[in-house]
Amino acid sequence: MLSEKDIISKFLRPLAINREAQNLNNDGAILKQSNSNFVISSDMMIENIHFYENDDPKLLGRKLLRVNLSDLAAMGCKPYGYILNLGIPKLKTDFWLKKFCSGLKLDQEKFGLKLFGGDLSKSEIVFLSITIIGVKGKSILECSKAKNYSDIFVSGNIGDAGLGLFLKQNPDFIVDKKLKNFFLNKLHTPKPRLGLSQNLCGYADACTDISDGLILDLKKISSLSNLQSNIFLNQIPLSIQAKKMKKIINDDNYFWEKILTGGEDYELIFSMSKSKQNTFIENKKNNLSYLKKIGYFKNGSGIKIHSYNNFRLNLKKIGYSHF
Repeated sequence: MLSEKDIISKFLRPLAINREAQNLNNDGAILKQSNSNFVISSDMMIENIHFYENDDPKLLGRKLLRVNLSDLAAMGCKPYGYILNLGIPKLKTDFWLKKFCSGLKLDQEKFGLKLFGGDLSKSEIVFLSITIIGVKGKSILECSKAKNYSDIFVSGNIGDAGLGLFLKQNPDFIVDKKLKNFFLNKLHTPKPRLGLSQNLCGYADACTDISDGLILDLKKISSLSNLQSNIFLNQIPLSIQAKKMKKIINDDNYFWEKILTGGEDYELIFSMSKSKQNTFIENKKNNLSYLKKIGYFKNGSGIKIHSYNNFRLNLKKIGYSHF
């Protein structure tokens, strides 16, 4: 069994080659940024709750970083660095740690992050936690600023990760291997919308990321903004693969519940007034065709879901419950 000193030296110090971390020799990192405001967030992943014992540790490292990065995206911030806390059973080997840290290394380089420090402990199960630090962009995106009759947008297809979670939790559900792998990939490696979120600063009224399910996260914006959300099922963007799953499941209510409440999408859901939409499109040179309008806010409270034809949606839950 490796000692704490061995783990730091062999696996973590190579991730912390930056002046702020001071070679992980001190009790804390020293952050120096002139004229900057920091935004700090934290997310954890716990064995048997967020992942299984036999899950690929490399993918765990990548997802742990990405779900934290998504919190920065939800606020329009640029990534800066992170603090890592690990609880690891004695039986975890060099191989597990090597793969886990290779996932961290891959994505911290991809997204321009630095490891500043953290803590280690032995544990009965694997416990993973990151505190992530971002730098404020042009402005801060918040959940509570939606405006009456502003339109509601999402940054990509909804429900693929939720279907991946469904398939992972129901291994006997028969589906094509290629289709299953598509959904599992969406579950394991979400895409934090960092570039988009920084472009949204100054244009979006309110914003959050879809981590606990579209309905639950939209409810948060509605509640904090004291407005009613109106969304239309036939405007929710679905991947080709999700549409195939809809036919396989052959139960519209069951399918839409997975799509709208499954969570793990990590797409952005935001509002923008009509007066700002044309200017936003004109000023941003990127292809924004992946942004989809799904509804609008108006005076009132709660969420109103507009169905299609004679179908009436009956949700048994509205999103992921942490307790």
